[in-house]
Amino acid sequence: MKYAKEPYANIEHIKLLRERGLIIDDEHRAEKYLDSIGYYRLTGYMFHLQDKNDNNKFVTNSNYDEIINLYKFDKALRGIISEYIERIEVCVRAKLSNKYSIKYGFYWYLDQNLFADHRSHEIIINEIFNAFSDPKERFLISFKRKYSGEKYPPSNMALEILSFGKLARLYSALKNEEIKNEIANEFKQVSSILSGYLIYINNVRNICASRLWNKKVTADRPAIPSRKKYNFKGNIPDDFNTTVYGIVSIIHRLLEPFNPSNKFTQRIAKLIKEYKVNPELMGFPSDWENEATWLK
Repeated sequence: MKYAKEPYANIEHIKLLRERGLIIDDEHRAEKYLDSIGYYRLTGYMFHLQDKNDNNKFVTNSNYDEIINLYKFDKALRGIISEYIERIEVCVRAKLSNKYSIKYGFYWYLDQNLFADHRSHEIIINEIFNAFSDPKERFLISFKRKYSGEKYPPSNMALEILSFGKLARLYSALKNEEIKNEIANEFKQVSSILSGYLIYINNVRNICASRLWNKKVTADRPAIPSRKKYNFKGNIPDDFNTTVYGIVSIIHRLLEPFNPSNKFTQRIAKLIKEYKVNPELMGFPSDWENEATWLK
C-alpha cells in the first residue's frame, strides 16, 4: 500500500477542521499558527477533542483555541521539565567526577576494573576518545595544546563531553561498590533504582523536543520501589511509571535531597491551573491536589 494523501495548504486544513466540527472563530489567527507550528504537530493536541467512535469528527463545541492553549501549556511544561532534569544531570556529573577522582585519580573512568558492564564502558570510552581527538570545545582544545601527550582528558572534562544519556549509562555500568552506593544514598535511593531513574528521565528530556503532555513514556520505564524506605507516598496509579504524573514524581524525588527548596512541583501545579488543562489526561489521579506523591 502506498501513501496517497495529497498535501494541503493551511487554508484547506482550516476548511477540513471546520467540516469535522471544530469551531474556528478567527481564521487569520488559525492560519498563522498552522504556518508557524504545522498541522501535523498540532494534531497531537486534538485527539482528546475528537469523537472516539469517529476520530475524524470533533465532539460538540470543540474550539481551535483549546488546541492552541494546550500546545502552549505543553511547551511551558516541557521547558520546566527540561530545566529541572538539567539540575539533576549537573549534580550527577559533579558527584561522579568528584568522588571517583578523589579515590582513584582523574583517569578513573579508564579503569575497566571499576565497571561491571564492559561493553557499555567501551562505548563510552570510545566516545570520549573521539571527541578529544578532534576537540570542538575551547576547554578541550586548551588542555590538549598544553598536555599534548595525553590521549584522554581528566574526568572533570571527560564527563562534560558525555551526553546525559551516556552519563546515565556510565553510572549504570559501574560496579556496585562503595562510591556508587554513596552517590545513590545521597539521592536517597539504592543504586539500581537510581540507575533506572536517570536513564528514564534522559528519555523524557529527549521527548521534550516534541510533545510530552499526554505521552506514555514506556522506553526504559523504571521499576517503582516497594520497600517502605524508598517507595512513593500518596496515590500511585497502575501506569505511574509511564505518565507525566510519574515523571513529575520521579524528578521531584531526585531533586529533594540536594535542592530541597526547589519550586518544581509548585510550578507544575501553577501551570495546570493557569492553562486550565485536565491533569487526568496526563495520568494525574483525580485527588492529586491532596494526595500527590510530592505532598508532605
